Amino acid sequence: MELASQCYGYGHWDAPYWFIGPEQGQARREQDDLTARLEAFRKLSSGGLSDCRSFHLEIHETSWHRETPQADLQPTWKFLILALKAFLGEATGTENRRIYQCREWGSSTGETCVIELSGLPASDFQVVRSRELFRQQRLEFIHSKMISTRPKFVILYSKSQAEHWKRFWRENTIIVPAGDIVKLPFTTVAFAPQPTAPGYSSNEYWISLGQKLRQQCDSGFPRTS
Repeated sequence: MELASQCYGYGHWDAPYWFIGPEQGQARREQDDLTARLEAFRKLSSGGLSDCRSFHLEIHETSWHRETPQADLQPTWKFLILALKAFLGEATGTENRRIYQCREWGSSTGETCVIELSGLPASDFQVVRSRELFRQQRLEFIHSKMISTRPKFVILYSKSQAEHWKRFWRENTIIVPAGDIVKLPFTTVAFAPQPTAPGYSSNEYWISLGQKLRQQCDSGFPRTS
């Protein structure tokens, strides 16, 4: 239950760019065993977050962070990084993203906070996990951190999360004309699909999302009558 209640993901809470997913993936070779991840979490966690590179090396998952041979682009992260690069106006090529993933993504000293609504990883959603047991506690904790640290933006990916989050924002919420982007007094939130969902695993969608986010963040918080 320690992972379910206390493990939130990677990076640090003061990072300006947040990404919140439904749950971490898990390699099938781990055979649904959480022992190695629990030990890595206990060793590396600070405030519920770990350094992404250090965590994966600790559990002997080197696919995403090796320098030689080149690291693979993780199927979900590669599109989230693409949106971030587009937001920042930086190069979005495969090599730029690979280097960022390897060295910067979810770093304990970097600019991204990469967290999950559920603390229990799974190879797919069919794997039985106690996904709802600590959901309310986690929602409230993440939301309190969001208010206190005021990230530049939050991308909530997997639209099934919308029903859980929007109840916090029924008051003082302004919906701006940019698709599923919500302007809040303390951050700007984009509701996005799961990056690997059919129809959304294209560079164009995520580049456009990053650009729209930049436009809304630059516009400031509009006045209300």
